[in-house]
Amino acid sequence: MNYYELIYLNRTLKNKLTGAVITNAVSPHKNYIEFFVEGENERFRLCYSSAPGNIALFTDSYRGAKKSNTINFFEEIYGVEIEDVSIPETDRWLYIHFENGYRLSFRFFSNRANVFLSKDDIIQEVYKEYDEVGEKVPAPKELDLFHIDGDVSKKSTKNKLVALNAMLPRQNLKELISEYDLDSAELSELESFVRRMTKEMEQNPSFRLLENGETTLLSEEMLPVKTEKVYDNINHLILDRYKNYSRHQRLKQRRSSLVKGLKTKIKRTTSGLRNLHQADKGLDRAEKYEQWGHILMANAHLGTVNQKELEVDDLYNEGEKVKIPLKRDLDIAENAQRYYKKSASAERSYEEAVQRIPKMEKEKEKAEKLLEEAQSINNLWEFQDWEDEHEDELQEYRNTDGNDSNSEQLPFHTLEIKGYPVWIGKNAKSNDKLVQMAHKEDVWMHARKVAGSHLIIRMGNDKGMPPKDILLEAASYAAYNSKAKGTKLAPVIITKKKYVRKPKGSPPGAVLVDKESVEMVEPRKPEMK
Repeated sequence: MNYYELIYLNRTLKNKLTGAVITNAVSPHKNYIEFFVEGENERFRLCYSSAPGNIALFTDSYRGAKKSNTINFFEEIYGVEIEDVSIPETDRWLYIHFENGYRLSFRFFSNRANVFLSKDDIIQEVYKEYDEVGEKVPAPKELDLFHIDGDVSKKSTKNKLVALNAMLPRQNLKELISEYDLDSAELSELESFVRRMTKEMEQNPSFRLLENGETTLLSEEMLPVKTEKVYDNINHLILDRYKNYSRHQRLKQRRSSLVKGLKTKIKRTTSGLRNLHQADKGLDRAEKYEQWGHILMANAHLGTVNQKELEVDDLYNEGEKVKIPLKRDLDIAENAQRYYKKSASAERSYEEAVQRIPKMEKEKEKAEKLLEEAQSINNLWEFQDWEDEHEDELQEYRNTDGNDSNSEQLPFHTLEIKGYPVWIGKNAKSNDKLVQMAHKEDVWMHARKVAGSHLIIRMGNDKGMPPKDILLEAASYAAYNSKAKGTKLAPVIITKKKYVRKPKGSPPGAVLVDKESVEMVEPRKPEMK
């Protein structure tokens, strides 16, 4: 969630929560807590997701709290009237103030999203253990917007925009930079643009869900990305984005694999066509080789000359000499026959190219059409229907990484986390095979300093990383499939496969890691195929 969404969410929650009471607060599952609220005329839930990549705070319709497998939180505020809701001036926090002096603080940072209860500026209870009871409540950042310290001339355009206003929503910047050609803008022009953008979000927001799954407060006039739905308030926008997150992630993953195959096909056929269109140069070579053959036959009486080349009169350019390369182990007549064969081969290559060009152009056009269609679909169900309709055509574009085995044939376990295929090694030899078959941009994991299975998250040549919640879930599986499975928390190495090396002669399963990060996770048993 970004700061400008919080401005409008704060106003909405202030109206709904002031004077109401929280009757219960439970966490029915990981990274999600809901507060049951009763006002004078309505009952509803205040829902908070701290899941990395899908952080959200919104109100939803009332339903009874789940009775089993839940943990109650923040009982000190049950039944206590809410006095106010507020946000700081330039940071992503939201506070709910209670009549008895307690305060709920919601933090929306993707790597440390949390909610905790405090009194007299001291933390009394936490939802997640990013913060500790007894600590002083963290102070929000105070930012001086539109004031840049230092030289930003070497920074990327995106970083320049963020330097001007650190509260800008990051998800819309790529499209804005492209649409307004901001890469060529001066810093003063960038500042004017950011001020205009900020003013629109502060004074005239459009609560839009875009067809690409992102959301924005910018109008379609300022951000001309197709709109899937416009909402009348910020709460409905956040709620829908939260509920649709997994669907958009599955669409993104499902489409990325196919798009990769289509782009690979287009790249290969484009390169092939470029070479074929140069085939007419082969005719020139054929003519030259044939002439050299004739010239050599005219000098066949010289026999074997044991030279790298022969300089003789050019029969086709009167008064000029020509140097013809020779093979030393052949006599003049045999060298002539060699050039006749090269001439015939060049002619055949040209004829084959002429025949192949139309076929390859059709293949390229077909792949380009399918790619355009695939990229234009922004609904998972529509994409699945489109795949079914073009099943036979799409088959050749799948498995572009050279692995066309079914999961049953793979020498390791397979599963899926929100659309991301995951491989988990079965034993040392399986670990070796897993690393060998993985793409360099796949994510590799292993419990740190203990024996265990290697784990791979398939990325389809995506140079980025999956959302944090995907990484943490996968890491918990890597921890479980190791000697650390019985511990409460285990460190797990996370890196790209390109930073993993297998030393020559090392035992099965042994690797060296050149670059790594480590996450502490609770070991969890995956449901593997």
